[in-house]
Amino acid sequence: MLSATAIVQNTPLFGRMFTVDRSTGLEDINAWPSLMVMTSFVWLIAAALLGLLMPAVQLLEVNTSVFYTAITAHGAAMAFPFAFQLMMGVSLHRAGGCLGKKASGALPALMYYCMNIGGVLLTVAVFMGLKISYTVMFPLPLVGVQTGQWSMGLVVLGFTGIALVLTTVIFLYPFQLLRMTFFSKQHQELVLSPRTIKDPGMVGMIMAALVLLLTGTPLMIIAGAILLGLYGLVPLTAITWATEPVVFQFAFYIFAHNLMEAMAIMVISAVYATLPLYLADGTRKLYSDKLANIALWILLVTSVTSFFHHFYNMFPALPATLSYHGNIMSWGTGLGAALSIFTILATIWKHGIRPEPGLMAILMGFVVYIFDGATAMVIANVAVNTQLHATVAVGGHAMSVLMAMSFMWMGVFYHHYPVITGRRLDRTLGNRFVALYTVGALGLLFTFQAGGAAGMPRRIADWVQSGYMGYGTLMFIFGLILSAAFVVYLVNLQRSREIASEGAETAEATA
Repeated sequence: MLSATAIVQNTPLFGRMFTVDRSTGLEDINAWPSLMVMTSFVWLIAAALLGLLMPAVQLLEVNTSVFYTAITAHGAAMAFPFAFQLMMGVSLHRAGGCLGKKASGALPALMYYCMNIGGVLLTVAVFMGLKISYTVMFPLPLVGVQTGQWSMGLVVLGFTGIALVLTTVIFLYPFQLLRMTFFSKQHQELVLSPRTIKDPGMVGMIMAALVLLLTGTPLMIIAGAILLGLYGLVPLTAITWATEPVVFQFAFYIFAHNLMEAMAIMVISAVYATLPLYLADGTRKLYSDKLANIALWILLVTSVTSFFHHFYNMFPALPATLSYHGNIMSWGTGLGAALSIFTILATIWKHGIRPEPGLMAILMGFVVYIFDGATAMVIANVAVNTQLHATVAVGGHAMSVLMAMSFMWMGVFYHHYPVITGRRLDRTLGNRFVALYTVGALGLLFTFQAGGAAGMPRRIADWVQSGYMGYGTLMFIFGLILSAAFVVYLVNLQRSREIASEGAETAEATA
C-alpha cells in the first residue's frame, strides 16, 4: 500500500469521500492525486469560512483586526493550498492515465508536503498577526515590522511558508509533469485513454509547466536571496539588489500574472481533453485539434508579456510604451479565448453532448472564466486601471479567475472520480452543485465589479461607515450560495456508491 493511500483511508470523514480503489491496479496514478485533492478540499472549507467571515464582521462591526486576518488568510488558502493543489492532483492523475506514467514516488510526496507545510506555516503567521496581502509586495512586510504591527519572527515564518509553496508551484510540480511527459517509463497497464503530446489536451499541460518554471525562476532567485538575509545566513547589505522594491515587483508580477495564465492554459487543455468523452454521437473528437492548439499558442504568446499592464503607474521605472503593450496583449488573449469558444461550441453543435454534471461544471466554469476575462480586458486598459486598480474590481477579478478554474477542475475531478475511487456520484446532487456554483460565482463576479466601479477600496475595513455595505451584503449572499454549492459537492462525495461491476465502464470514465 502506498503511504498516500494509507493517509487517505485513515483520514476521518474525508477518507470515505476520497478512498482509493486498489482493485484496479491503478494505485500509482490514483493515490497521490487523491490525497492532494482531498487535502485541497480541507483548505477549501477553511477558505470558504474565512471568506464568509469578512462580510460578517463588517455587518456586526467587529474589530477590524479580524477582517484583515480573514482577508489575508482567505486569499492565501484559496489561491494555493486549494485551487493550485486541486489542479496538481487532478492533472497528475489525468497525465498518468493518458501517458501510462506513474504519478507516485518521492517527487509527488515532496510536492504534497511542501505545499501543505508551507500553507500551514503561512497560516500560523497570519493568525499570529502577519496581516499582509497575499501578493506580499516587498518591502511592505518589513515596513510592518518597523511600525510595530508584527514581529520580524512572523515575517521569517511567513516567508518560509511562502518559499515552500512557491518551490512546489515553480519547480516541483513542473518537474513532475515534464518528467512524466518526456522521461518516465510507460506502463501499458496504466494507460486508460492514450494521447500523444500533440493532442490539445496535452499541449496545454506542457505549456503551463514551462511557463511556471521559466517565469517563476527569477522570483525564486530574488525571494531566496531575501529569505537567506532574513535567516541571517547572508548580510542584508550583500543582497540590496534583491531588496529594491522595483526589482521585486517586476519579478513578482512576471510570475504572478503568468501563474494565472498557466493555470488557465492548463484547465483549458483539460476541457479539450474531457469534452470529446461526452459527445452524443460517440466520435470522441474535437471540431478541430488544429484550432484548439492555435488557441493555446495564442494564449501563451499574448499572456507571457501582458503582465506589463500591472505597471502603468511605475513611471519612470517602466516606459509608458510597455504599459500599453501589456494592454494590447491583454486584448490579444481574447483572440485565443474566442477560438476556444468557437472550438467548444462547434464541437457541441456538430456532435451533441451528454449533459452529465461533470461536463456541465466544466462548461459553466468556462462561462465564468469568459465573463471574468472580459472584465480583465477592461481593467487592463491604462485609463480604466487608473480608476479601478485600488478597488475591489481588481481583487474581484483575481478571485473570479480562481473561482472559474476551481469550478472547471471540480468538474474534471467529478469525471475522474469513478476511476480513482471505484464509486459513483449522484446526478441530481451534481446538477444542484452546478446550478448553485454558477449563481454564486457570477453573482460575486458582478458584485465585485459593481463595487469597484462605485469606488469601493480593496482592503477597506469599514464598509458600513463608508457606505459600501450594500455591496458587502450582496457579497455575503452570493458567498453563502457558493458555499452551499461546496457543501452539496462534498455531500455528493460522502454519499457516493460503489460501482457494482467495473469492466469497460470504469475504463471509459477516464480522460
